[in-house]
Parts: sequence; C-alpha cells; structure tokens
Amino acid sequence: MYLRTPKRYRTGHRRSLVSPRRLLLWLIVPLLIFAGLRIYENRALYEPVVRQAIFNVVGEAQNSIATMTAPTPLPTQDPSERIARAHDAWKRGAIETAVQEYQSLLDVAPNDVTIHYRVTLGLLMDGQLEQALNAAERTVTANPYSSDAWAIRAMVLDWNGRPGEAIASALRALELDPNNARAMAFLAEAYYDSNQPERALEIVNEALELDPESFEAYRVRGYILQGAPQYDLEGARQDYQRAYDLAPHLPYLAIDLAAIDAALDNVEGAIETLEEALEQNPGNTNVLYLIGSFYYRDLGSPNQAADYLTRCIEANPDYVRCHYLLGRVQIALEQYAAAVQSLETAINLGTTDPYHYWWAGRAHVIQGECPAAIPYLQTGYELAKAAEDADLITTYEDSLRECGALASLPAEATEEATEEPADSGE
Repeated sequence: MYLRTPKRYRTGHRRSLVSPRRLLLWLIVPLLIFAGLRIYENRALYEPVVRQAIFNVVGEAQNSIATMTAPTPLPTQDPSERIARAHDAWKRGAIETAVQEYQSLLDVAPNDVTIHYRVTLGLLMDGQLEQALNAAERTVTANPYSSDAWAIRAMVLDWNGRPGEAIASALRALELDPNNARAMAFLAEAYYDSNQPERALEIVNEALELDPESFEAYRVRGYILQGAPQYDLEGARQDYQRAYDLAPHLPYLAIDLAAIDAALDNVEGAIETLEEALEQNPGNTNVLYLIGSFYYRDLGSPNQAADYLTRCIEANPDYVRCHYLLGRVQIALEQYAAAVQSLETAINLGTTDPYHYWWAGRAHVIQGECPAAIPYLQTGYELAKAAEDADLITTYEDSLRECGALASLPAEATEEATEEPADSGE
C-alpha cells in the first residue's frame, strides 16, 4: 500500500532549470575582466597608489614588530642624592663646587627655587654679574609667586647698577610676602644706591625687627653706615662681623668684613679673613682681586699681588678688574710689555673706566711709544670729561700734550704727566 507524504514533510527540492549562482557568476566575471583590462591599460596611473598602499602596510607591520621588541625604558635617575650633595657643599662654604652641582641639576629640578636662588647668588659672589642676572631671571621663571625669587633678582639688578629696577623687583617680593626680611634688606640697599640713605636705613632696621638673625639685613646696614652721610666705620664693621658670624660660608660677607678691616688699618686681618674664604673657594675672583689689591696698594708687595691676580685671571679670563690691576702691578715691576698686554686686554673686554685707558696709554708712553698711546689717551680723555673728573681731565691733558696731541692748549711743563692719577677705586 502506498502512503502519500504531505508536502510540508518532504525533504527534497526540485532542480531549477537556471541556477542563481551560475547566473551571478556570469554577471560578475565579465565585470572583473573588464575592470582588469582597464587597470592594465592604465597601470601607470594606478601603480604609485598601489605601491604606497603596500609601503603603508609594510611600515605598520615593522612598527608593530619594533614596538613588541623594544627594550624596557630605564628608570629616571633620582636627583635627591645629588641635591643633598650640593646642599652640603653650600653649607660648608664650598660655593664653587655647590654652584657647579646645582647647575647640573637645573634640568631635572626646573622649578626648585632654592637651587635657582643659590646658583644666582653663587655667580654674583664670584663677580659674574651678567651671568647672575640671567640666572635671576630664570629663578623668577621657576616660580613667579616666590618672594625670594623676586628678592634675589632685586639684589642682582642693584649690583648691576640698576637700582630703580631693583626697587621694583624688591617691592614685588614684598607684595608676595610682606614679612620677607631678606627682600626688605635688598630693597634698602637699592634705595641707598638711589641716593635715599635715610629711607634705606629705616627699611633695613625694619627688616632686623622682623628677623634679628637676617645676615642680609646686617650686611646691608653695614653698607649704609659705611658710606655717606654716616661714615660710621666702626658701626659698619660691627654689622659686617655680625653678618659674617651668621653666615661664615658666604664669600661676599668675608669680602665686606675684609674691606672694612683694611679701611680701619687692619690689612693683615683682612687678608687672613679672605684666605679663609679661599680655602673652600680657590677660584673666587672677587676674593683673589681684593687680596692682590691689598698686597699692591697697602703692603707694597707687587710680586705677591701679581701671584693672586694671575690666579684670578686663570679662574676667569674675562675678569676686567684683575687684568687692569695686574697691568698696574706689572708697571711697578717694570714689566712694561706685559703691562701693555694686560691693560689692553681690559680695554678689549669692554671697560669704560677712564683710568684703565689712562694707564694703557701711560704704559706705552713709558716705552717711548706715543703714537700707540694717543688712541687710548684720546678715548680716555673723552670718558673723563663725560665723568666730569676734573683731576683726571688735567692728567689726561698733560699726557696728551706730552705726546704732542693737544696742541690747542697752552704749553705747560710736562713733569706732572709722570704723576699717577688719583686711584679709581678699582
């Protein structure tokens, strides 16, 4: 018996006369062939595009491989040990060593005001005024809201002969911290250098009331008492000594104390103080210059003076004052050719001091070289007139007349031309 299976349960399908797959194939293949022919015919046009695509794929693959095989980054070196070493050098008075270490740390501690501050002060104490000014600007940049940053900037500006700008910087420091005795001291120094001694003394006394242990304030008050209108050398020395006792590791305090001791006829004591500073800072140019000056001017020992001044130049070949004073010492030692070289070096380094030009000219005159002397004498003569230094103007006129370069003035005896001009204080 045959049972008929309902349609919904049948598993087979009737074969279609036209297969959809075959139909699709016959439609696509001609299109692919046509596209291939078009690409082949225009292969010059498509070749750069295909090549760039291949390069991109290869480049991405190479980058992926390089990333997977790259070495593990090394850890950043911890600068804390170097910072501690620099701080230790600073505290024991090895300022040159400390500054070198601090300068190597500026990149790893760009916002550390203490490091920037000490670099600035260290350069200033070594007589590198322009470098100190650049460092002071970097100190403010490190933290514009630091009162001490603006304070040290004020000190550097004043030492660079810009007291007006120094006052503005110190006032900014006090805006940030009205109780900053250090900023008050630097403000007082700038006011004094702006010919406001009464106001300066008032401000520095306020600083000492705020902080009786401020060596900066004692040092500035000594500076004010030493000069006009006080001229209180004993009072100044007491303040300088107090500042030095509070911070004996800072060379500039030793320099101030030594200078006042020499003014009070204690040159040996002054040299002893400076020698102590040299033990930790053998290349400090200000200290070397001052010892050389004491040996030459106060003790009449040009040979010893020459030793210290030569060391000064070796430490800083661009230090004008040491070149100048060494030239003076060499004249005293009758080393005239060497003196000419030293004095001309001071001039070539950019000095505008008329005394430097007079001695450069004088060294040539002593050797009978008036033609070589005249350019220095003429330039210095104009500088002396601009400075309204009557004694030096007369000295220049005598020297120019001696060399026949001042014919317009009445002839006078030239004996005075051999006299030394008043000391410039260098």
